[in-house]
Amino acid sequence: MFAAGQAGIAAHLNSLHPVCQSQSGAAASVPSDESNSSDAPSSGSSSGSSGGSSSSGGGSGEGGSTPSPPAAPAIGALERGLGELSANITRLFPVWVLLAAFSGYHFPQLYLWFDTTCVTWALVFMMASMGLTLTYAEIGLVFTKKPQLLVLGMLLQYTVLPSIGYLISRFWGLTEGLAVGVALVSCMPGGTASNIVAYIAKGDMPLSIMMTTASTLMAIGTTPILTSLLVGTLVPVDGQAMFMSVLQLVLAPVIVGTTLNQLFPAAVQRVKPFTPFLATVSVFMVVASMIASNVAVVAQSGLHIISAVFVLHSCGFALGFFISKGLGLSDKIARTNSIEVGMQSSALAAVLAKLHFADPVIVAPCVLSACTHTTIGSILAGYWAATSKPEEEEEPKAAVAAA
Repeated sequence: MFAAGQAGIAAHLNSLHPVCQSQSGAAASVPSDESNSSDAPSSGSSSGSSGGSSSSGGGSGEGGSTPSPPAAPAIGALERGLGELSANITRLFPVWVLLAAFSGYHFPQLYLWFDTTCVTWALVFMMASMGLTLTYAEIGLVFTKKPQLLVLGMLLQYTVLPSIGYLISRFWGLTEGLAVGVALVSCMPGGTASNIVAYIAKGDMPLSIMMTTASTLMAIGTTPILTSLLVGTLVPVDGQAMFMSVLQLVLAPVIVGTTLNQLFPAAVQRVKPFTPFLATVSVFMVVASMIASNVAVVAQSGLHIISAVFVLHSCGFALGFFISKGLGLSDKIARTNSIEVGMQSSALAAVLAKLHFADPVIVAPCVLSACTHTTIGSILAGYWAATSKPEEEEEPKAAVAAA
């Protein structure tokens, strides 16, 4: 859902292609355990990653035949400690989302100052944080590495949840505003919080990042079109205005972040360990303020709308997994598809609801969606992490590609 996860697992992108390996995964805020080394915290990995590079390059460099790669900026003990604190806070992301919903409902006066302008800029910051973890070469690789799995993921992303959202919005007995909110959130791209959940669930991290990036880029066209199709029969939708909003809220900040990473990689590497914490704070404020401004709506139709949103995301998780298994894919890829289909960018849905619809009720399903899919995803991730077979984590990439 949000950009907190993206900076936390940026290191995994480096395994996709040699051209990406020049981008250090040093700033990862979640432990980089694609090699099943879960005890190695990555927020201190700026030195860890660069140390690994030095030792591998140093093997040939000791004889003076091959120059060592440029060293990463030195990191002091205080900076490393703050990075580790940021990573620990980010790992508790589901807890902060639920706490935000609880405090926003019971203490709304604390968050009402965080208005639509603040929410919009918070979303821009989250998307820019995602851009900081990417390079233009990596964005290109999104569409060329494992293309068959990416195509399947995009088909699932933009067919499964929109179809379920359409059915629930029409037949769950919701009021017009709540029905529009459910349909709207089902049309969103994948949420970047899914990357955190995929990591915990021992999913295919490169695939998770590729799907989140691709669905975000595709959202420029798919979100306005799907919203017009699903919501346009309930209330008028200005597809062109929504297209411009998605362009400004999603694509522009991602490009800015990516450009900064491209032009100033050393400076960005120093900043990246702390962006997950700042993005988590942004998510907390967005959820809390949205709940605070809709306390009456949540109180009046809380159980009804929560049950609708719960079924929406539960079906997304379930169908994403079982369709993948039905196509003969591995459990690891099925878990990844399940998480990417089940978790949507609720923050983007909430901002679009604020900007393009007069009825404030439409926002309620969007913020409740954030709490719901984060909770379901975290529970599933914990179960999958506990039950996945060790040998599955070591299966060769060729087998994954063949699937």
